[in-house]
Amino acid sequence: MKNLREMLLDEDYDKIWKAYCGFLDLTLEEFMQIQKRLLLEQIDLLSKSKLGKELLGPGRIQTIEDFRNKVPLTKYEAYADTLLNKRSEDLPSEPLHWVQTTWKGGDKPIKLAPYSKVMVEEHTKMFLSSLILSTSKKRGQFTLRNFDKFLYGMAPLPYLTGFAPYILKNEVDFKYLPSTDQAEKLSFKERNLVGFDLAVRKGADLFFGLSSVLVKIGEAFESGSNSKNKLIWPSNPKQAIKILKAGYKKKIKKQKLLPKDLFEFKGIVCGGTDSDTYKSQIEHYFGITPLEIFGGTESAAVATETWSRNGLTFFPDVNFLEFIPEEEMKKELENEKYIPKTILFDEIQPGNIYELVITKLRGGAFVRYRIGDIMRCIGLENVEDKIALPQVKYIDRVNNIIDLSGFTRITKQLIGDSIKISGLPVGGWTAYKEIGETSPYLNLVIDGKFDIEKEEVRNSINNQMKLMDSDYNDVHAMLGHEPLKLTILKEGTFRKFKELYKTDITKINPNGEDVQKLMLCSDTN
Repeated sequence: MKNLREMLLDEDYDKIWKAYCGFLDLTLEEFMQIQKRLLLEQIDLLSKSKLGKELLGPGRIQTIEDFRNKVPLTKYEAYADTLLNKRSEDLPSEPLHWVQTTWKGGDKPIKLAPYSKVMVEEHTKMFLSSLILSTSKKRGQFTLRNFDKFLYGMAPLPYLTGFAPYILKNEVDFKYLPSTDQAEKLSFKERNLVGFDLAVRKGADLFFGLSSVLVKIGEAFESGSNSKNKLIWPSNPKQAIKILKAGYKKKIKKQKLLPKDLFEFKGIVCGGTDSDTYKSQIEHYFGITPLEIFGGTESAAVATETWSRNGLTFFPDVNFLEFIPEEEMKKELENEKYIPKTILFDEIQPGNIYELVITKLRGGAFVRYRIGDIMRCIGLENVEDKIALPQVKYIDRVNNIIDLSGFTRITKQLIGDSIKISGLPVGGWTAYKEIGETSPYLNLVIDGKFDIEKEEVRNSINNQMKLMDSDYNDVHAMLGHEPLKLTILKEGTFRKFKELYKTDITKINPNGEDVQKLMLCSDTN
């Protein structure tokens, strides 16, 4: 089969759409047939490996029902010894790459995930599907081409997003801003600054990055605090006209510049938690609605939006999909020994909330694996785009993690240790994420009697969190806003809550009813 580069040169646009976006034409029955066929193939691969035998347990598994009934749900602890020691010989397939991510709240600072040659090829195909769809306005139509200028704003190697420029080079010719050679020598922040400076000079067609980073860049343009507001000499006539128009707007009409005055993107692909929150701001600054994708280190590409940008559609052949319903999650919270039940993709219902469980296909290591991602089913089809598959919206991480803007995952341990090290007389605390007008933030609720001002208390805890977690520090450094909001209740409020309700309030993401009860305890204290 020709690669994308060759099909673009031959202008085989119908074949490209069928090859990369044909999954959008599947019926639900066809989707499930692919899922089950690939899972049975994966079970066979697992049964021949040491890790697979440990996960599958004794006896032969011959059906999907056997698999779901006999194989337990897993978390990274079940894989840590094998994967962190890179025991390739114990895996279902030989890794071509080892991909890294942080392991917040885990036994080690990082997690590693193995990617076989086939898994890399599938991930590449799915990523290209999303890029194609980002330039699409209707079924079968797209404007992605060879030699598009690609502004790339994601984490570097050895993180999953850092592999994209390297795995795409065998499929299509992009001009990266900055070049991969230059990017390897720059920090994450420097790459974004250099990339946008090059984009002002040369123009840009595609962007892939964190939604929060795009918003930060847009805010810098609007406020005039970004050096890119200075008029610079472009390297092509089209960009020269944009620079002249931007100069007229800024110098003569005294209007604020926005990125859309200097860029005309064909497509923007965004990832990261809270992407849905940032969409309207990105459209305001860049003049184009971003396409959201969903994936992760262990799962690779999972789902993508389509041209209407109103729901995520799952890829059928990357992961076998299971879902833990919200009521099952609640049972587990009430009883940590409870084993939640799962349902399959063709059983999810509109309006309901689920935790995603994946089994990595095509020789992957992860089996009935709980990534920790929560989503809501918003419909059994996408009527506007005529897609006959269930649609979801990504909500957040599981309740024991607070994810801010895709930069950091905040744990109970981080907050508790920071409070302890600060030496402040905090009696009790809880924390939860709130969505502000322009960005999400962490609301830390504490009680106690303090001899210093509230802002000093906040700064003391905030500074400790920055020292202890570099990713949390990056929220400040990269996005330029303070993510920590502090609420101080009367001394003894948490103790009164426990006396009245015979239980402690959950440390991370308590439910709304318990938060209201806590506030009442403070008012009546």
